[in-house]
Amino acid sequence: MSKKIGTGVWFIFFGIIILLHNFEVIRFNFYAMLDYWPLLIISIGINIILQNRPNGPLISAGVNIVMCLFLLYIGLTSKSSLKLDLLSKYEGLKDTIGLQEVVILPFTDSVAEASLIFDLGAATLILDSLPTDNLIQASGTDGAARIKLERVTDTPKKEIELIGVNSKGNNSKNTIHLALHQAPVWNLEFNMGASSFTGDLSAYKFSNLEINSGATALTLRLGMPQLETSVIEINTAASSCKITLPKDAACLIEHESVLSSKKLDGFTKSGDHYKTENYDTSANKYILKITGAANSISINREL
Repeated sequence: MSKKIGTGVWFIFFGIIILLHNFEVIRFNFYAMLDYWPLLIISIGINIILQNRPNGPLISAGVNIVMCLFLLYIGLTSKSSLKLDLLSKYEGLKDTIGLQEVVILPFTDSVAEASLIFDLGAATLILDSLPTDNLIQASGTDGAARIKLERVTDTPKKEIELIGVNSKGNNSKNTIHLALHQAPVWNLEFNMGASSFTGDLSAYKFSNLEINSGATALTLRLGMPQLETSVIEINTAASSCKITLPKDAACLIEHESVLSSKKLDGFTKSGDHYKTENYDTSANKYILKITGAANSISINREL
């Protein structure tokens, strides 16, 4: 009896889902359910165990309904598809094409603003303190790191996307040096895995600096803010963040993270924020936003 009830629950479930999907009441991802096909075997096993037992049909119906509700959630929320999976495998092969030890983009006087997105996995990234005569120059220094110019727009506001790859699988030697031209106002985004990032931005003008990473040792050196507002957003977990900025630089710190330790030289707490004494009166300032968990942050102010 319980076996028939369990089978009936599944037939009703799939019948309703297919009907609603065909009439575009819902968008159901049937492909996403393929990974969960063993649930059908589990359902059959439960129905067999509960067969001819007291309250077996009721328990069987409840268990099968829970399984159907779980698959309903998967089908309505999952974004995976056969097309995307095949495309991902194709992109993985394609990513090895066009890799270089050095990527250089020449600078032209027409470039007043530039945006850079740099995606890399486990690596050591060093943003050099001395600007380059080129708009951008990225190089792998040890023979393992390779860089790919994924995209660049030919407009006055340059948009550049780079990908960093470790060609030899040796994380400790995967080092990439990056240098930028000093003239443009930069919008920078770095997306990294378990990495180390050392950046000296004291010579650069930037409106936004975004760092998204996993377990990262992060060291930043900033100069005096050269724009009205320069936003620095650090989204990371289990990281050590060390930031150095001039003593007279105005800065506000916003954090939505669980800080295991913090050292904020020259900052006072104001509500939910920390800020320097001259923040409200300075024309140019930094806004530092930190999100994540188990972060240790140290901010030093130098003369």
